[in-house]
Amino acid sequence: MKKLLPVFTPLLIAPGILYAQDRSHPFTDTTRQLGEVQIVGSRSANRTKINSPVPVDVIDIRTLQEQAPQTSITQLLQYISPSFHSVNGSNAGDAGSALNLAQLKGLGADQLLVLVNGKRRHKSSNINWGGLANGATGYDLNAIPTAAIERVEILRDGAAAQYGSDAIAGVINIVLKKQTDNILVSSTASIRRRGDGLSTRTNINYGARLGQQGGYVNITAEFATQAISLPPGRDDAGLYNGPIYGGGANTRGYDNIYTKEIDEAILKSRGIDRHYFDQRGGGSNKAKDALLFFNAAIPLKDNFEVYTFGGISNRNSQFTAVYRLPGWTERNNTLLYPDGFLPAMDNGITDKSIAVGIKGKAGEWKIDLSNVYGRNDFSNVISNSLNASLGVKSPTTFDAGKYNASQNTASLDISRYFAAPLHGINLAFGAQYRTETYQIIAGEEASYIKGDLRQIYRIDTSVNGVPYLADAGLIALNGLSPGSQIHAGFRPGNEVNVSRAIAAAYLDVEANITENWLLSAALRAEHFSDFGNVTTGKVATRYTFAPWLSIRGSANSGFRAPDLAQFYYTETSTSFQQGRAVDQVTASNKSAAARALGIPLLSPEKSTGYTAGITSQPATNVELTIDGYLIDIKNRVGNTGNFSATDPNLPAEVRSLLLATGTTQAKFFYNAFSTRTKGLEVTASYRLPVPGGNLQILAGGNFAKNEVTKVNTPAGLEAYRYVIFSQAEQARVTTNIPQQKITLQANYAIHRFNVLLRTVYFGSVTTASALNATFPRPDYFLQELKPVWVTDVAVGYRISRAFQVTAGVNNVFNELGDYTDPTISGLRNPTVVGIQNGSAGIQPFIRLAAKL
Repeated sequence: MKKLLPVFTPLLIAPGILYAQDRSHPFTDTTRQLGEVQIVGSRSANRTKINSPVPVDVIDIRTLQEQAPQTSITQLLQYISPSFHSVNGSNAGDAGSALNLAQLKGLGADQLLVLVNGKRRHKSSNINWGGLANGATGYDLNAIPTAAIERVEILRDGAAAQYGSDAIAGVINIVLKKQTDNILVSSTASIRRRGDGLSTRTNINYGARLGQQGGYVNITAEFATQAISLPPGRDDAGLYNGPIYGGGANTRGYDNIYTKEIDEAILKSRGIDRHYFDQRGGGSNKAKDALLFFNAAIPLKDNFEVYTFGGISNRNSQFTAVYRLPGWTERNNTLLYPDGFLPAMDNGITDKSIAVGIKGKAGEWKIDLSNVYGRNDFSNVISNSLNASLGVKSPTTFDAGKYNASQNTASLDISRYFAAPLHGINLAFGAQYRTETYQIIAGEEASYIKGDLRQIYRIDTSVNGVPYLADAGLIALNGLSPGSQIHAGFRPGNEVNVSRAIAAAYLDVEANITENWLLSAALRAEHFSDFGNVTTGKVATRYTFAPWLSIRGSANSGFRAPDLAQFYYTETSTSFQQGRAVDQVTASNKSAAARALGIPLLSPEKSTGYTAGITSQPATNVELTIDGYLIDIKNRVGNTGNFSATDPNLPAEVRSLLLATGTTQAKFFYNAFSTRTKGLEVTASYRLPVPGGNLQILAGGNFAKNEVTKVNTPAGLEAYRYVIFSQAEQARVTTNIPQQKITLQANYAIHRFNVLLRTVYFGSVTTASALNATFPRPDYFLQELKPVWVTDVAVGYRISRAFQVTAGVNNVFNELGDYTDPTISGLRNPTVVGIQNGSAGIQPFIRLAAKL
């Protein structure tokens, strides 16, 4: 194995198989197959993905970066891994639109764990509002440069006993490059059919040797741009057809008094047309990314080495909301915006991480001592907006506040392989101490204030009959919308600066009972400073009957600790119900309003998971895996539905919250429901040498079903059953993600050419859109979206040993999926929903890669 490594490096590792690349032909494959040492899912140095007792996919990002139309890590994985799901962040609202969060097996974005080089990575500080990750924090994988990644390992099995909180659905391990032989440069540009959404990504990766004992440093710089995109679909998608300048704009259709002819005359006099009011950002935000990452190690004496890795990234992302029409009298001031305005949220996201460690062997014991620190910062600037309640004195740009989260993890890992007992035993144990912080910083006063709130008084009398003025609370005088439009700023009362500490210890044993039978077990105990102790366990086994047949299975218990943000986050934003804007507040789980309603403090989610499957290598170039899984999760955290100000039974604390924030609906974080997820995953690969080249065929499928098994309605809130757990939340965790996904891919390389042909099937989904907040059961509109096949094609040509050019098309058949139903579209033309794959239609690309 060691003799091969200087000559061959991994080329394509898709679900099921790893191949290698011969450097004498830098852009083609060879027929060699490597038993790559697996990092994720096992602490045994002798374990590979081929003989693992649990399913693991190993995906070589370098080759996909050369051949595939996609450029970001989340989109590369979306089109190659059947268990992985991530769509464009604009499917979420507000700040969440800046992120493309990852999900496995249709479970939550916060129910998977991400490692880098086997070490726990920190999460984003953002709580998502809307979209598939509503109410969750997640991992911003795109903060890591694609060009810095050697491969991605996806453990498709619960692993909380091995790695701790979050690893309910599985683990994604990102392995960074170590290469020191080349300067790798790549630049890609793509554009959408309508000439919008131009995106570029350029990167350079450089490695150098440190000393003569195998030390190295590998550095990657990457820069990406994304132009704003129009709503996907027909050229008139999103065009506004209703009243524009009248007082009923966006709330009703034309009538006998205010006609379309009046609007057209005003538009003509203003020198604009209806496209002036088009929505923007229907497929992607306007954004710029700059990233810098490194990976390094220096050998020491006595079989030890010091290692370090990490980096910094900065993203500026602009989300534009629904156009505020000039006749939208409660939200616009025509003295400031005679033709209305399109508010924008500019998010500045800075992500930093640094890992330092020392590892090596002391006798027969392997020791790894490390410390990893990561921090994610979000700033919110609202531009081209106003605070309507302040009238003409309102600013048009607002600092709406900021928030950040950090994580520091110190770990000691010790392991040893004993060859003598049975047929070999690997023993691993260790300890970990982790601290987490979360902070919210208030915005400027104009970003959150309700300018028309006034103190009112009532006349009361003393016991002696003397009249006096008594405080009668606050009242909104003019009913104009408060705070900066699109997203109101954080108030001083929302500010928090909190932390918690987690101590953990684990034991992990793998035993080869016989030459053909592997048995493993893990046990982990954790103590959280804010809610106590959690213990999890896992057992897994594999039995090999012959090279063409092995069976495997596992059982595990898991948990997910609610993020600090889910305890303390509060925000005010605007949603749209039947075309009407509704201001909503998401209140902290720690708030007085939550206690007054009877909503308990958050507690950990707990899970039990099972897998069973077979693996087969009937021939040298063929591999097949089939694995079934069952995951039960109790007390999942999510957002409640909306409690409405029109409900006369709301506690005074909730009414005070609504009045102070100028909102009419409120929602809360709560352990509202339990779920069961069951499914079947299949991966297959076949490699066929052909004269002058080779052909690789890869296939994978995930067929799942998510269902809600229980709703936790707090005592005293039985009448609010359909508010506590709304139909929209039920759809989000059951039918909003395709429950069937099939990937088929062929790579053909011959002489100087390589061809990629791929098609991905995304199953049907059903969405639920709120129509109102009617008590006791709000109304929702359900829309089923048909399945889609998205096909990519790319052709690469090796100009010389150093240069290759690749051109192709993502979604070559322009598969758009279903349009929004007119019931939801309201007075705008329907647009493509895009929830299955985030597709914006046909998108050609061109790429130039160099290996110097």
